[in-house]
Parts: sequence; structure tokens; C-alpha cells
Amino acid sequence: MIRRFIAWFRNQSREVQVMIIMIPVLLLAILLNLGRVWEGVSKGFSYFRK
Repeated sequence: MIRRFIAWFRNQSREVQVMIIMIPVLLLAILLNLGRVWEGVSKGFSYFRK
């Protein structure tokens, strides 16, 4: 299964390979800084309460 995934991954274009790698990295960064993300979201929505 891993060999099939590696073969599929190598057949993708360079842009798709970068996206496949960056999406989990972005999700991991969001999870590690969830407090800051939630603070920013709540401040953003507080703008509409004014």
C-alpha cells in the first residue's frame, strides 16, 4: 500500500505534491496554536456585534 502511494505521489505534478505536504503541516500548526486561532476568530466575529 505504501509503495502504491509513493508511486501515485511521484506521478503528481510538483504543485500537487507541495499541496499534499503542506495541508497536514498547516493543520498541525493550527492544532498546536488552537488558542491563538480561537482568539482571532472570536475577535473577528466580535466586529459584527458592534
